[in-house]
Amino acid sequence: MLKPLSTDPQATWKQRFRAPMLGWSQIAHQAPQRGLVLSDLSGSYQLHAWDVLSGKLRQISNEPQGAFVGRLSGDGRYVYYLHDDDGDEVGHFVRVPFEGGEPQNLTPDLPPYLADPFINPTGRMLGFLVGKSTGIDLYIVPLGSDDSIGSVQHVYHNPIPGLHGRKLVALSSSGTTAVMISQPHNPFMYGQLLSIDLASGDVMDTLQEEQGGYVSMGDYSPVVGDERLWATLHHGDTQQHLVWNPRSGERFPLVLDTLDGAFAPCSWSPDGRSLLLKQDQQDGTRFAIYTLADHSVQVLDSLLGTYWCSYYGNAHEIYTHWGMIQDGAVLGPEIMALDTSQGQQRRTLLALEQVPAGRPWRSITFPSSDGQEIQAWLIIPDGEGPYPTIIDLHGGPHTQRTVDPAPDLQMWVDHGFAVCSVNYRGSTGFGQAFQDQVLGNPGYWEVEDIVAALHWLVNAGITNPQAVLLTGWSYGGYLTLLALGRYPKLWVAGMAGIAIADWALLYEDTHEALRPTRLLGGTPSERPEQYRISSPVTYAEQVKAPILVIQGRNDYGCPPRQIERYVARLQALGKWIEIDWFDSGHGSLVVEEKIAQYERMLTFAYATLTGDHTR
Repeated sequence: MLKPLSTDPQATWKQRFRAPMLGWSQIAHQAPQRGLVLSDLSGSYQLHAWDVLSGKLRQISNEPQGAFVGRLSGDGRYVYYLHDDDGDEVGHFVRVPFEGGEPQNLTPDLPPYLADPFINPTGRMLGFLVGKSTGIDLYIVPLGSDDSIGSVQHVYHNPIPGLHGRKLVALSSSGTTAVMISQPHNPFMYGQLLSIDLASGDVMDTLQEEQGGYVSMGDYSPVVGDERLWATLHHGDTQQHLVWNPRSGERFPLVLDTLDGAFAPCSWSPDGRSLLLKQDQQDGTRFAIYTLADHSVQVLDSLLGTYWCSYYGNAHEIYTHWGMIQDGAVLGPEIMALDTSQGQQRRTLLALEQVPAGRPWRSITFPSSDGQEIQAWLIIPDGEGPYPTIIDLHGGPHTQRTVDPAPDLQMWVDHGFAVCSVNYRGSTGFGQAFQDQVLGNPGYWEVEDIVAALHWLVNAGITNPQAVLLTGWSYGGYLTLLALGRYPKLWVAGMAGIAIADWALLYEDTHEALRPTRLLGGTPSERPEQYRISSPVTYAEQVKAPILVIQGRNDYGCPPRQIERYVARLQALGKWIEIDWFDSGHGSLVVEEKIAQYERMLTFAYATLTGDHTR
């Protein structure tokens, strides 16, 4: 049963959004008392200088639309990030002293670019990739110990377009070698890594999975002169982790046969002699320490809760973000220090304000239309069902919904909705075949899995079939619009944020590095029918449920023209569709703006369920 709509400024659901979140952190290799933390502590996601000894944070970026990606130099003296004017993630790299100060433009002579900054372990070199229609270019900027900034140098051109993602470049501590991605395997994975001599621009070595799989790169050793980094070869659900020296060509596989389950490297020890390994489990995490000299492995104790952003803090401690949901109560988020002998929590390094408690989560599984088992997370309100229900769809597609404070989900539960968040096909964490099944035909299997979730919920007596709403952001917004058109009789409303409605128009308007060629199996001219059947606009005439769209005016990932055309098409057909625009890029990083967007979704949902609406 619906509860009264709560729009009070101090409503519990709003306080959950205002409770500060921890994104990621890092420490300076040569000055471990200095760190960098991403948090929305100040009201928007910004970079914060972290005094590790005292646990104090100080905001260091002041981007109007928020900052999400940054790097701390190895000596702890400077923070590097991308400055853009309107949240579209296109701009120039700047640096700010750790103590604070005015941002200094590092590439004033380059046109604005879409890129992430990468700093070598000593902090003496910045590297980044810039995508173009003709391929992708590797640039470096030398950084002097005397605070000087060298000229931007173009080092290498890779004539393969469409390379994008977060982990693109690794730079050796000596500043002589870079490893970069090449040969896309699918939209977010790569079939080959290239090692580039930064003095000559020549390719020294390549690393690839020879049986049709893909390869991912890790980090270089923090030890000056050590030219090794870790990397992983992926073939199906099999992973071979190794240490690679691109200068010598040597490759040393990690021997993990004795371990139970899949562990992956996540950090070098400060002396470069060991690797920290991590294994994520359904109910917790295990760490292990791999000693390279003798290939011995020390498995640490199992830990309950969610651990992320884990790395060596010093020779005897692991620093890691930690949080836990216990009977609906949120513990954390915190940055903890674990001992390297057993892995037990030793001390709290940084703790933020607690998130108000919500309702507990539980995992469910159900068969899709072809028998494939699908996992989802279910949260139900107090009281007796069947309940009005929100089916939540994560973005990606190659991510997954995991247990976290989730103010976006608990908001609905506070108002009497059951919430089911579906890890549809394409999600990570369920095997490579599961993840890759959406490639070439995006939307089809994902929507089948969403419909299967609805049938399971109704058959279990949880959901009122006359009161089911879809919602999601980015790829989840795309699936919301697609499901509303393909199965129009099943839904009472849909709310899509920063969504995709027309893949062909998106291809025309998005940045070269973000074009969906791999996801759709080719370009619009090569696969026009696939672009058509995968686009929600194709099913505009079939839509029956009211739709709310929330879209960013400056979004390169989901550009505005394609959603404008979709809205205009539905309006011309006399459909109930509303659109709200915000002046930023791919999602808001400002807390109060996000609260306003979710309040808009709440009021829209109530209007569709109660009929209290005038078009």
